[in-house]
Amino acid sequence: MKINLIETLSCVSRIVDLIHPKLNLHHVRTAFIAWNLAREANFAPAQCRKTLLAALLHDIGGLNEESRLEPLSYCDNELNNHALIGGELLAGIPLLNPLSDIVRYHHTHWDNGKGKMIDADYVPEESHVIYLADRIDVLLANYRSENISTMREVLIEIILDGSHTLYKPEYVQAFRKMAKRDHFWTVMQSTRYQDYIQEIPRIYNDSLSLHNFRDISSLLAFVIDEFSQENVQHSLMVGRISGYLANEIGIAPEQCLKVEIAGLLHNIRSLDRYAKPDSYGVEDQTWQALAPIEGMGEIADWCRLLHVSVREKPYPFEADILLASHSLATLLGKTSSLMLFQDHITTIADIPPVLAHLARQRSAALMQIAQESGKERRELVTRITQLNKALNREKR
Repeated sequence: MKINLIETLSCVSRIVDLIHPKLNLHHVRTAFIAWNLAREANFAPAQCRKTLLAALLHDIGGLNEESRLEPLSYCDNELNNHALIGGELLAGIPLLNPLSDIVRYHHTHWDNGKGKMIDADYVPEESHVIYLADRIDVLLANYRSENISTMREVLIEIILDGSHTLYKPEYVQAFRKMAKRDHFWTVMQSTRYQDYIQEIPRIYNDSLSLHNFRDISSLLAFVIDEFSQENVQHSLMVGRISGYLANEIGIAPEQCLKVEIAGLLHNIRSLDRYAKPDSYGVEDQTWQALAPIEGMGEIADWCRLLHVSVREKPYPFEADILLASHSLATLLGKTSSLMLFQDHITTIADIPPVLAHLARQRSAALMQIAQESGKERRELVTRITQLNKALNREKR
């Protein structure tokens, strides 16, 4: 599998924007603006790359509709918990860790230079660029029903009014140069995702390993579980159990990773808050959004089989593993007794005999996976809670 980094993060951003119609394309539009600002400001190629990647994920820490919609007001509050949470989430993913501080501080006001630092920490220049790009998109969204081209002078003046106080003056000047180009306004008028993606040039080091994608899927699983009806570590448990069973049954390593990814993402439709209950298949926006990622079609097919009432057999053994893992994770979420867990395995109708036998043999290992998943989730929640408490103290 050849997995493209920008394409993958663009797909992830598109999915989390499904949480509410007002968020439609917000991440990819902000990334398009930030990329152009970084280049206009003569950022080095590595800085341009980090700016683009962080912009694609800048609101990943919005774990409910309220926290995602709050920053859509142009007059924002820089003490915003979604930025802190987003930075914390990215810090735990090795590939994305270099983006964590950029996202953490992306609502920092320039404040006549005071915004260079927060609590003795330097605020990355990329954060200030993304903040300006984010505010530009929010402002443009307020005028999206009108002809943006005719409103450009009004919009430019609003941004200019924020120079020195909200935005670093150099980046406001970069925006003024961008704003002279008709092409910029033409693109920003578009409501098509692909129009923004095709405007972002390819960058170096733009490929992912399947292990990298598994880590990104773990991050997405955390967000999914915040919006789902399952317990708070359900997707993480299903993913870990799926990968473990696939490995123990002797499936090839690459396929094991794909099964684990399927487990992590199986409940991804929870992020489409306005999806119709029966809209699986061609109308499923979440899986459509992931379709550009190589190999996702197969993974999506396995996951869809979890949600159909009538299944035509035979179907892929990977789907059997996923279905069994979902049932085992649900059972493990209800009991901490190894003996009770073992007794109930054989009563689960969804588990084929070969997987039921393996699950009983490896029941202690499966319970350990469940406990470790729960511990990992609780530790992350604790860190986020501490960040929120610290933020609330600052607000007072």
